[in-house]
Amino acid sequence: MSTTILTDEAAQLAEIVADVVTTWELPVAGGLVSEAEHFHEQWKVAEELGWTTILDDVDCTSFEALAGSAELIDAAAAATRALAHAGAALPVRQTLVARALAVQPTAPGQIVVSAHSFGVWDPIATVVVGADGTTEARAVPGSVDRDVAGRPLHRTDPPEDLGDRPDGVLAQFLLVHEIAGAASGAIEQARAYVSSRVQFGRPLIKLPAVAQELGRLTIAQLQLDEAIAEFARRLHTADPERIRFAATAARALAGDVASDVATQAHQLHGALGLTADATLRHRTLLLWADRDEGLHQRSWGGHTLPTREVDLWSLSEPEHAHRL
Repeated sequence: MSTTILTDEAAQLAEIVADVVTTWELPVAGGLVSEAEHFHEQWKVAEELGWTTILDDVDCTSFEALAGSAELIDAAAAATRALAHAGAALPVRQTLVARALAVQPTAPGQIVVSAHSFGVWDPIATVVVGADGTTEARAVPGSVDRDVAGRPLHRTDPPEDLGDRPDGVLAQFLLVHEIAGAASGAIEQARAYVSSRVQFGRPLIKLPAVAQELGRLTIAQLQLDEAIAEFARRLHTADPERIRFAATAARALAGDVASDVATQAHQLHGALGLTADATLRHRTLLLWADRDEGLHQRSWGGHTLPTREVDLWSLSEPEHAHRL
């Protein structure tokens, strides 16, 4: 798994998460994840290793506070990315954001959700955090629907401006990392398959069309990683306008990359990618689910963009250049 856009400490955490998850047995792709045989055991491991509490001390009430917690946010992104790369669907991302939003401490081991979860994992959550940070315990799980990745889902109608707030930006930052992780995992699987699959006396990757498609997907992944890196750089600035613009750009690009990688990874695998033995679907179903998560309600920030071209160019200027 590529960790080049992460800090050294975050990259080390990503490697630890990857090492732990590599031994996990994944559930049947598309089945209800929360009812899988090893779900509760794996959730307990994530909780005991501290993956769900990384953001407990982060203040997400202002962009200035987020800027002061950049290292913790990078660590949370690393854990989220590594889990997605492995195709492991756990409520870590949603719990991280909800615990950061909560104004009162939440007991460890809880599955915690907020409006930023857009209903994903809501039916089995034991604590719900409101928009004002107050917590509400839930004793009885609700009815269980599921999204395309098999995660339990309760469709909700959160505020339309949710993504414009500091806590909403934090949620989007972890979401695009999750998409990037699943995309890189799918690309790696596709490359491994066409490198080992032999037809007409040579590996499929020797066919120019196959090699070209893999190269194109890799470039798309690199473009997404750079958009996320720019998003991360702007979190340090506490500049709401430039941070929101980077969040909007990264989210839009992540949606395009998710669709492209999921479709073409299956194209490269052929029918084998749809079999129960293949783990490709754990990544591609997560890509499709994350791409569509809360999409009809999510604020894309378009209404906040300036109308003058010169102002739009200023927002597009990379952060390292902007600070000179």
